[in-house]
Amino acid sequence: MNKTKITISLFVLLISLVSNIGATMAQSTTAETKDTKCVEEMKPYIKGKSTEFRTYLKEHFQSKNTNTSLLDLALKRFEVYKKDLRTKYESYAPQQGFSLYSESQDTLECSKQMNDEIKIMETLLKSYYKQTSNIKTSTAFMTKLQQINKQLDQLLLDITQMLGKWNSLENRVPCFTKQCL
Repeated sequence: MNKTKITISLFVLLISLVSNIGATMAQSTTAETKDTKCVEEMKPYIKGKSTEFRTYLKEHFQSKNTNTSLLDLALKRFEVYKKDLRTKYESYAPQQGFSLYSESQDTLECSKQMNDEIKIMETLLKSYYKQTSNIKTSTAFMTKLQQINKQLDQLLLDITQMLGKWNSLENRVPCFTKQCL
């Protein structure tokens, strides 16, 4: 008889657990509709931050400063950009009361979205740096060539003047040229 009472008690307990689990799942299903979706909410934030960073890069690399100082400042700004995105991302996870699967899916997609945008901005930063570096190298090279051309023009002028003086002395001074030898 005790076995029967224990079996019935376990059966009642099992039924109450199953009904509690069902109620919890129903609550989590309705709660998922109110779940904060990282991917959906991060899109406008990422777009705004990326637009701001692109504008900064465009204006920053038009500066006449040296490339090393430009790169140092741009890298610091890039670190701030990444930190802002990661801080916003971390504010979404983890949320309590939602199914583990939906939270992990949303978190992974959100992380991928954020990392993809960071890679795009990193590539953009590199391209701006290379472009600016090439322009500044070309400009420095052209400036140096112009200086060399000015010096060659002055040398040509000096040689022409010296040749003129030489020719005027050739017939005036006896035994100065081949005649003396």
